[in-house]
Amino acid sequence: MVRPESNWPGKVRYAFLISGALSDRVLAAFPELDVSDVTTGDTTLYGPVDGPTDLRGMLARFDALGLTVIEMRRLPD
Repeated sequence: MVRPESNWPGKVRYAFLISGALSDRVLAAFPELDVSDVTTGDTTLYGPVDGPTDLRGMLARFDALGLTVIEMRRLPD
């Protein structure tokens, strides 16, 4: 059986556009991601994702904190 992570091309960077401004407490839940505020009042978090399991974990944390992911995209290498 082939694990999905075996097809993952090393460290891939993703950007997550999150609805609204995020507090320092919420940002602390994502120490592996950098933050960039957007002029629309939403927040972009971006950084490396180690594999599909890591990506699902990030999405679960967004959900657990009640955050709305407006957009998720893979960044160019």
